[in-house]
Amino acid sequence: MNEILLIKSLFFFMSLWGLAVLLLWFRPRIDIIWKIMATLILGFYVWFFFDEISTGVNALMNDWYGLSIHFIKEVLVLTFVNLFFFWPLALIIIFYKADDLGAERLLKFMVLLTLVLWVVFIIYFLFSKNLDSFIFEKLKKMIPYAK
Repeated sequence: MNEILLIKSLFFFMSLWGLAVLLLWFRPRIDIIWKIMATLILGFYVWFFFDEISTGVNALMNDWYGLSIHFIKEVLVLTFVNLFFFWPLALIIIFYKADDLGAERLLKFMVLLTLVLWVVFIIYFLFSKNLDSFIFEKLKKMIPYAK
């Protein structure tokens, strides 16, 4: 995982977080204090990473296509790496879950997610040169306004 790529993708992550906080404000039956706290935490992160976010906005304005492709690849890598955290957590939740159907659905989801990610990474590592040339050259030419 490339740390610089994570910093470049910070704008996208913060945008998703901002959208999630906005949706939280429309959620009924959650106390206003928790909505304010979630918004303040987002505001702190925006303030703390303001330079990286503004760099991400400038990079998005210059090359939105390449940055978007790198973001998708970064999310896949982060999801794959975080499976080391998600699996034990999911198994503990499954053990303590009172609903047997919900526990089985969570287990099925984790198994299918892991298998899909393995297939994606195996295909990518076997054909990485061809896929990269297709994504960054041929597909880019087919999309209008991609620099």
